[in-house]
Amino acid sequence: MITLSLNTQTILASLSICLMVYYVIKRMRFRLPPGPWCIPLVGHYQIYSSVEMHKKVAELSKTYGPVLRLSYGSSTWVLLNENDVVIEALVKKKADFAGRPEFSSDDAFSSGGKDLVFSTYSPTWKLHRKIAGKALRLYLRGDLLENTVQNNVNRFLDKMALEEEPFAFKSYVDLMVFHQLYTISFGEKRPIEDPEVKALLKLDEELIAELATGFLEDLVPHLKDIYPTAKWKKFLRLIDQLSKVLRAKYKEHVNTFQPGVNRDFIDSLLMARQEAENEGDVSALEKFDDTRLIQTISDIILAGLDTSRFTMDWFVYFMSRFPEIQTKCQEEIERVVGSGHPSIKDLSNLDYTEACLFETMRLGSVVGLGIPHMTICDTQVGGYDIPKGTTVIINHWALHHDPKFFKDPENFDPYRYLDENGKMKPSRPDSWLPFSAGRRVCLGESLAKPEILMMCVNLLQRFEIRLPNGVKPNLEYKQYGFGTELPPEYKIIVKDRNKN
Repeated sequence: MITLSLNTQTILASLSICLMVYYVIKRMRFRLPPGPWCIPLVGHYQIYSSVEMHKKVAELSKTYGPVLRLSYGSSTWVLLNENDVVIEALVKKKADFAGRPEFSSDDAFSSGGKDLVFSTYSPTWKLHRKIAGKALRLYLRGDLLENTVQNNVNRFLDKMALEEEPFAFKSYVDLMVFHQLYTISFGEKRPIEDPEVKALLKLDEELIAELATGFLEDLVPHLKDIYPTAKWKKFLRLIDQLSKVLRAKYKEHVNTFQPGVNRDFIDSLLMARQEAENEGDVSALEKFDDTRLIQTISDIILAGLDTSRFTMDWFVYFMSRFPEIQTKCQEEIERVVGSGHPSIKDLSNLDYTEACLFETMRLGSVVGLGIPHMTICDTQVGGYDIPKGTTVIINHWALHHDPKFFKDPENFDPYRYLDENGKMKPSRPDSWLPFSAGRRVCLGESLAKPEILMMCVNLLQRFEIRLPNGVKPNLEYKQYGFGTELPPEYKIIVKDRNKN
């Protein structure tokens, strides 16, 4: 027993000395960003395990500066908290920061790094991005999006109009957005209470809930192979269920695909791949298997679902609390659209309403901390050295609450985005980056913005949205995980503006 104890002490002492020597050598070689002290191997657990990590990091940046170094277990993370260093990294040195770190959960979620969101920067990723971008352009070329949004939203608005008591908007927006993305992706219009759609939505909610709270297997990767946790096993089961559904839908489309006939986004993907095959590099396309296209559909549905429904929830939350702003939106919609159905073309003339959506994306932090980047070479940012393989995270919450760019950042103010004539400014404000920037800018931005704005316009055209009697219009926030903030549970009352 004494010998075992001495051996254990010797091993621990040796490990500590090795870590100290490694740290000193690294510090001598690189001018690393500053950060608070932490316990070796454990890292800054109280920070990275907190649902308010975005706020804690923003507060630390006041002491250590906009480029902050933290430890996630034995890994080094660098967090960027101000616009200048974010633009330097993502735009000026975009290739340097275009990689993705390896996490067990991301690898499992993306079929071994075969999606666009979590896979790292490579020639295959660039080809994948090119094909997916072409597919989106093909889908947006016609009136598929406008018709899908219009038909889908009206079904839910008709049902909302029957509500006579205060109700939770969330119960509608989750299904409304999911039905929409279901039709966009698969071309199928299902009944509102369709069990398959509800089952898929429940599956998504379970997956996101598991991801939001993190995995021990991300901190200790070998654990998944030796002694996986019950949480990890459940996660893998959920992924397998989702994969089976997506593969079945994809196979149906491949079997019924007709060149030149575009029914939905899967058809757009098949068309884009066919064009790439006709003009592209055969050797590169050999690595581009069906799994990558299926993962693209997963990206559109899952990433699009959560950002869209959370944004819509925030929009209605703000409109119910600022009736004077809601009224201005409705006056603009009446002036531009009239009593007819809003169209995609109308959106460019709905400046005030669009500004309200921009402000919703800023103040309602759907993405508080961005998806981690990884440096693919030794580089620099903010005057500090960032070694190859370092995880770099953008603190979007800090960017969107920076008083240097947003006066009174806690206030909801759509005029931040309008010029003196009430028109949207030609360029988005500095430090407004809900879709990120550079090589890893959100591919779905071109789909998400018109889709969400169309839903908002339809909703405000049809209804006057109010809080229940006696409810004070105060602003509150609920932390969800990895910097995401959601509205607290709330109820609204709607009055059909088409009825006297």
